[in-house]
Amino acid sequence: MEDLVASLAGSFSVTSEPNSTAAPHPRFSQYKVKGNVLDQAERRKRMLDAQKKQRFDYLSYLRNVAEDDWTEDDNEMYGEEEVADQGFEEMDCEVVFKKPGRRYKNQLMLSEWMVEVPEDFEKEWILVNCPVGKRSLVVASMGNTRAYTRSGYCAMSGFPSTLPGGNRKQLGRNENKYTVLDCIYSEVQKTFYILDIMCWAGYPVMESETEFRFFWLNEKVKENPEVTQISKLNSYCFLPLPYHSCDKETISRVISSNLTFELDGLLFYHKRTSYTFGTTPLCLWLKGYMLPEILGIQVPAFYMQTKPSSYSTFSDHILKVKADKDRHEKDKEKALLSNTGHLEGDNKKKKSQRAKQKHQEMEIENVGNMEGERGQGDNTGIDLVKKDGIEVDHT
Repeated sequence: MEDLVASLAGSFSVTSEPNSTAAPHPRFSQYKVKGNVLDQAERRKRMLDAQKKQRFDYLSYLRNVAEDDWTEDDNEMYGEEEVADQGFEEMDCEVVFKKPGRRYKNQLMLSEWMVEVPEDFEKEWILVNCPVGKRSLVVASMGNTRAYTRSGYCAMSGFPSTLPGGNRKQLGRNENKYTVLDCIYSEVQKTFYILDIMCWAGYPVMESETEFRFFWLNEKVKENPEVTQISKLNSYCFLPLPYHSCDKETISRVISSNLTFELDGLLFYHKRTSYTFGTTPLCLWLKGYMLPEILGIQVPAFYMQTKPSSYSTFSDHILKVKADKDRHEKDKEKALLSNTGHLEGDNKKKKSQRAKQKHQEMEIENVGNMEGERGQGDNTGIDLVKKDGIEVDHT
């Protein structure tokens, strides 16, 4: 099912999220926003400002994740969007923070396509090379480790790891400790590549800036090297992905180096962002073959060979995306009109049936009254006939 969803997402997608990676890249150099939707740079600025004012109980949230306990009556914590910055006239211009869903759904920080190169790109951004694999939320707690997909499905459950809280031998010593990681799982290499850290041994770091989170993650793995090796108590390797600065020389060197995994794409994190739920312009995504066009950086020929045949000129690309969206909207409109027509037809039929039933009831009541009156007088000469099973006076 996951492979089917992935293949469909790769072919087309219509989404209300600006620059979502679920849809094709809109080619930043000629990309134009519609209406009053803010461009990527402005949304980043407002989101960074709003993050300083937001309030969210990360400790309680992480405890619920670790204990798989979603019974807490806290409607404000889960499942709704929180407007983090008021004061704008249009709803489309408001900066909105998404809250996590229940039952492990929508817990991860997701990227947008880079449609414009940030002005502070070299100074304030961090590059992470991403391997081909499945995005996973890894939770180590209560003596076992579990991995959940983006949709909240438990893809791997009950395996031991040497992450704090991740195996039964730690019970007692680390009984109340738990670890939550944002990973990419490579089935070929039996490895969880760690993208980001949310909590380690019960210490939450989601509110910390990216630069600190990445530093903290690498320090913790150095202190616990057993997590990087497969053993009886550690079913899979857990390896933090290296991170780099975003100057052109470094990016060129990194993309040309020999990687230990197959490259899926490049993630760019803003140094000052906290870990947020859902899609954010503070985390950007590019495929390797896009670097020459977007960043002006040449890449090895084999990356250019991975370019899809459908990725041609900007004009053709935008027309295809627009056509897919228009077709989707028309299909939705047709389905809505069809459902409305069926409902109206059903309502008319029901009204007709109710009117007919009421008429028959009134007719029966009138006949009953007439018979009652004649029963008190002379019934001579009365000619009664049956009509539709009802006796009617025909005189």
